[in-house]
Amino acid sequence: MLHMPAHPAEAEPARDTTSAQAQIAFFDAVERGRLGEVEAFLAQGFGANDVQGYGFNVGDSPLMKAAQQGNAQMVKLLLRRHADVNYRNANDGETALLRAAKFAGSGGISDTHAVDFRQTLALLLKAGANPDTPDRNGGLPLFFAPTTWAIQALLAAGADPNAASSRPPLIEHAHDPARVRLLLAAGARPDVRDAQGVSALAVAAEKGSLASVRQLLAVMPPDAVRGADADGHNALDAAARGGDAGIVRLLLAQGLPATERAVRAAATQGHLRAARLLHRAMDPPQWPPLEAGAPAEARVYLLILQQKPQEALAAYRAFETVACGRMTPLASAVDAGNVEAVRALLALGVDVNHQTPAPLRSELVPQPQTSSGLPRLVHVLPPPCNDASLAPQAGSPTLPVGRLPFASAPGAESALPPAGFWTDNALMRALARDHLEIARLLVAAGADPALRSHYPPHASAQAWLQAHPPSRGASLAAWKKLLKLSRP
Repeated sequence: MLHMPAHPAEAEPARDTTSAQAQIAFFDAVERGRLGEVEAFLAQGFGANDVQGYGFNVGDSPLMKAAQQGNAQMVKLLLRRHADVNYRNANDGETALLRAAKFAGSGGISDTHAVDFRQTLALLLKAGANPDTPDRNGGLPLFFAPTTWAIQALLAAGADPNAASSRPPLIEHAHDPARVRLLLAAGARPDVRDAQGVSALAVAAEKGSLASVRQLLAVMPPDAVRGADADGHNALDAAARGGDAGIVRLLLAQGLPATERAVRAAATQGHLRAARLLHRAMDPPQWPPLEAGAPAEARVYLLILQQKPQEALAAYRAFETVACGRMTPLASAVDAGNVEAVRALLALGVDVNHQTPAPLRSELVPQPQTSSGLPRLVHVLPPPCNDASLAPQAGSPTLPVGRLPFASAPGAESALPPAGFWTDNALMRALARDHLEIARLLVAAGADPALRSHYPPHASAQAWLQAHPPSRGASLAAWKKLLKLSRP
C-alpha cells in the first residue's frame, strides 16, 4: 500500500523547543517540580537531554535541575526518558550526581514535590552515574557531600577517595571524625595534601577536631606528620591558630617542634593555654618580642602571658582610645566565642561597656561614581578619631578613620560598615551570636543590657533580644533572665 505524506495543512506544526522563550517554561516546570507539565512538554517535543541556553545556569540539563532540587520523582521520570546520567555542564563541569551530592544537606520545602536527596542520589547511582567525575575546578562529589550518609552512599557505589583531584575529600572533611573514619576505612591516603601542600592533619588541628587528629595520627607515617605546606607551616602551627590545647599537647608529643611563630599565632588569637604549652616546649622557653606593628590583640595577650597585667591593661586602653570603630580585643574574643580570652580580658578590668563614640554629626556624601548615584550616610567621629595620623596603613580594608559609613538614610545608598568596624558593644555581640556563657561573664563584669548603641537603629541588648529571639525556647528563657526581661 502506498502511503502518501499528509497534506501540509493537516501536518502537526513544528514546535519551538530551542529558543530561550520556549525553554524558560520547560526548565521552569522542571525546577519547580511540576511533573504533569514536564510530561506534557516532553510529549510536545522537548527532550530529557535538552540543554539550557539562557540565564545564569547555561549548560544545565533537566536532570541536573531535578537532582539539585532533590526531586526524586522528577529524576525518575527523566531517567525513564533516557536522560544522560553522566552529562556534564560544559561551563562548570558539574553533573547531576555532583549537584545532588552538593545540595544533599540543604533540606528545603516544596509545595509541588517531596524533597528526598537520599532517593535522588540512589536513583542516579543505580542509573550508572560516575561518582568520580570532577567539576571544572577538580571538586569531586565526595568533596562536596555535606553529610555522612551522602559520603557513605558514594563510597558504596565505588567512589575512589584517592581519585586525582586538587581538592582531596579527606582534607575537606577532616573536621568531622565520622567522615574521616569512613574515608580512611575506604582506603583514603592519610598523608594526602592539597595543591598548597596543606594536609588533612593540619586542617583537623586548626578546626579543633581532636578525634580526627587522633585517627589520622594512628595511621600516618612520622615523616608525613612532621611535613609542612608550601609556606613552611606544619600541623602544630595549624593547631596553634586553632587553639585547642589538647591537640597542641598531642602534636608536641609527636615531636613537632614548638616555635616562636606558633606561640605568636596562638597568642594573637587569645588561645592562652595553647600558647603556654608551646612556650614551655621551646628550648629555651621564650616569649616572642613585642613588635611595634603587632595587632593590639597580640600585644595585650602576650603581656597577659608574661604576667604583666598592668602593662596589658595600659596597652588595651591605648588601643581602645584610638579604636574609632575598629573592634577591641574583647569584641574580637566575643565574636570568636573564645571564653578563655574573654575571662582573661575581664580579669584585667577592661571597659565591658565600651562602644564606638557617638558621632559629631552625620552627613550624606555624594557617590556619583556608583551605579545608583545615591549618596551614602557617613558618621563623622570626634577627636582623636578625626586625626588623619590615626588612619590605618595603606592597603587596609577600612575607610579613613573618622568617617564611618553605616545605615542608609531615605533616598541614600545602603552602606554597611567595612570589615572590622563595629557600632555596638560586647554584650550585643554575644547575643547576636548566641554565646550565652560569654554573655553571663560580661553581665557579671558589669555589662549593661539596657545600654543603647550610638548608631542606628540605636538598639540595646534588651531591644535586640526582643526583635531577634533565638530559635531555641530554653535559650530564649535563659537570655530573658540574664538581660532582666523576665517577669518577676
